[in-house]
Amino acid sequence: MTQAIYETFARMSQPFTNNVPDVDFHGANGNIILGGDAIAADRYTECRLAKITEDYVLSGLKKNAVPMTLNFSEDEYMPTVMPSVFPRLLVNGAQGIGVSVANTWLPHNLIETINLVGRYVKTGVLHDEEYYPDFPTGGTIVNKDELSVINETGKGKVILRANYRIDGKEIIFYEMPYQVYIEPVIEKIKEQINKEELTGISGVYNKSDKNQIALVVECSSKSKTEEVLNQLFQQTPLQSQYNANQNGIISKTPVLLNLQQTVDVYVNHNLECIKNEYKFDLDAANSRIEILEGLHEALTDINSVVSYIKNAESANAAKELLMAKLSLTESQAKAILDMKLSRLTKLDGIAIDKELEEKKNLAVFCNTVIASEDEQKKIFLDKLRAMGKEYKIPRRTQVIQKEIQKKEKNGEKPKPVPESVIVSYNPLGYLQCIPVSQYRNSDFYSFKATTADNFLVFTNTGRFFRPSVSKLKLCGNKDKGTAIGSIIKLEQNEKVLAVLSNEVNEKRPYVFLAMDNGMVKKAERSVFLGSTQNLKGQIAVKTESNVVGVFESNGDDCLLETSDGYRIRFDAEEVRSSGKNSAGVKGISLHPGEKVVKCKIVSKSTITKTPTQKRGGKGSKIL
Repeated sequence: MTQAIYETFARMSQPFTNNVPDVDFHGANGNIILGGDAIAADRYTECRLAKITEDYVLSGLKKNAVPMTLNFSEDEYMPTVMPSVFPRLLVNGAQGIGVSVANTWLPHNLIETINLVGRYVKTGVLHDEEYYPDFPTGGTIVNKDELSVINETGKGKVILRANYRIDGKEIIFYEMPYQVYIEPVIEKIKEQINKEELTGISGVYNKSDKNQIALVVECSSKSKTEEVLNQLFQQTPLQSQYNANQNGIISKTPVLLNLQQTVDVYVNHNLECIKNEYKFDLDAANSRIEILEGLHEALTDINSVVSYIKNAESANAAKELLMAKLSLTESQAKAILDMKLSRLTKLDGIAIDKELEEKKNLAVFCNTVIASEDEQKKIFLDKLRAMGKEYKIPRRTQVIQKEIQKKEKNGEKPKPVPESVIVSYNPLGYLQCIPVSQYRNSDFYSFKATTADNFLVFTNTGRFFRPSVSKLKLCGNKDKGTAIGSIIKLEQNEKVLAVLSNEVNEKRPYVFLAMDNGMVKKAERSVFLGSTQNLKGQIAVKTESNVVGVFESNGDDCLLETSDGYRIRFDAEEVRSSGKNSAGVKGISLHPGEKVVKCKIVSKSTITKTPTQKRGGKGSKIL
């Protein structure tokens, strides 16, 4: 086993890293004193999958619950995704970076997650008002009022403090923040004392044993314990902040997921797995029914069957004879020939009929489940209840709202908590940023975001910008809003054509651009997305012509109109998706001096006077 794989296995077994460990580990797999540095060499340890992993993550693989694909060496099939009933992403969390997209999922309590999902499946309403992160190391979350934004947007922060008790002049920390270990904290405290940034401390000791955690900070006789405690929270990891950034891959595209979307994906995946499992059971039942019906038919004249087999010149001849004489299928005849004559002559007709009836009843039930989403939900809920009954894990982390002093670095002001807003663009050049609670319907293009998000701005010169929503002033529905020219620097004669959200829109995943020289371009929206601001502008399309329109699109039709009165309508699917630096493809042929003056995206069901044609033609004259 390579070192990287071994360390991952060890981490998956750590009860202070996972609410429900995925791996059963024998040997030293780290501890909350030293963290990952305390993992023993692999020659001294052994590991296997935990029971919950075998029962609720892998269960269903043998029944083709999920698609399979060849591994890297193409000598074995492996699942493309696990048929997991265990909601691992929500319960154990995750952290990492892939395809340049970082993600941080905070852990939650298993029983609370089961109750949340179960109630949602029954009622169709997600009751997430009291659904908060729960860390395996305990501690206390002190910003309760700010947690709902994580469920709403997939982004937000959690401030977690170590739990403590005060005994005279000693502060005894008995629960640590998540992924914070005692020895590094002691080193940090000593370092701060030496720099005279921490005062009032006469000693710091690790008095933990195998039964309890005890990080003891001894205060000097003249110091105030509460003041020392506040210093520790401000200047050491005994108070830590965790920033949720719930990115996931949906249809091979990175997407920021809120709780509703996450639960939907999880539930729909499990319902599909259940359907596939019962399709497997149905196929198996039908195959067995076919064999049992053949055996039943053979029993009606067993002596003749034995005679056919004995007198046949070969096994193939015997098979053909049975199929002809008894009207058996090839599978039925093969099943009879595969049986020893001694067993064939002793077949129990009653037992065969009983099994046949059982298999037919099973087939009926499988068909019912496959056809009924309600039946699939019942089975899914039964699995959730069984898992919850077997793993009754209590909540470890307390959640309160407490006034806390913000940590500041080098005089920097702390970042404000993201607020959910609606951004609305007025073509006159103003952007409204309205709190969700105050928003009323607008006639202009609008999208939901948070004040921590960015958004996209496209102009007629082929450039795009990615400013932050935080640069917009919060306003009311009747206010003008923020002038777009005050947050991005536009060139002379440069005009804003479109303002879009900085998130992948599953219903409209493409950005469609049309130029006045007749060229059109389609690019995946993800090409323009990013977590960093871009206020200077980047190339959205490589062109020396003016862009006349920028739209969201997905399987729609494009309608172009020219200065000479020609119009063409074509399927936007004809335009292949390309990168930022491409110039696009021809949308309409133009006469010398003629230009495209209008562009519009219309659904395929929209009826227009212009018929749908192939892209790149001249189009038809407007009458």
